[in-house]
Amino acid sequence: MRRKHVVVGFALLLSVAATAVFFMKLADRPAALKDSFTVGRLDKESRTGDGFFAYTSEKNGYSMLYPETYVIDRGTFQERSRFESWRMISKDNDAEGLIRSMKISYNHNDSIPEAFFERYSYEGEFETLSPNDSSGYEIYIGYVHNDFDEHAKLIKRDPAEYGPSLVICLIKDPDTGETMKIHSSTVCPKKSSCKKVSLQSEKEFVIRMAKSVEFQN
Repeated sequence: MRRKHVVVGFALLLSVAATAVFFMKLADRPAALKDSFTVGRLDKESRTGDGFFAYTSEKNGYSMLYPETYVIDRGTFQERSRFESWRMISKDNDAEGLIRSMKISYNHNDSIPEAFFERYSYEGEFETLSPNDSSGYEIYIGYVHNDFDEHAKLIKRDPAEYGPSLVICLIKDPDTGETMKIHSSTVCPKKSSCKKVSLQSEKEFVIRMAKSVEFQN
């Protein structure tokens, strides 16, 4: 009887240890793999060394890199032929309490860069980038620090001085009219904390995603 108790106790100990290991591995997984809605749209085996997964649209076939610390807000997810719009939210614990999110928009409206950045960026300014390959895609990027006065009127400030609260990017295929827009937003609990946000880092993050975009054609 004593031997039986020892065997049962040992088996129970192994079970507890296995459960602990399972939950430890689960805790180590990035946020994108913990969310059931998000993980279903990613290639789980495609994780890059700098923290991205491959995302492919089921409806429209385009692909892009997806940051591992973000999860898709399923309430914003719209997907139909020739149109998509959805938002993802960062689950990364930021020391400054910054709240980060991104909006992805895909369509076939052949947007005009000048009009797009006049609406969103500081003084309508934007940069033209070269794609990583011979795709012929056009890539544009701009920045702004959005603020509000005492009357809740929007004021666009210089992101180089105040820190970027919004990085916007436009990727388009001039041959097909396919277009993707990326809005990368940072909400700062304190105005001073936005000044600590690196414009260069935010720019590189969005460019990494923009240059990974591949349209189905």
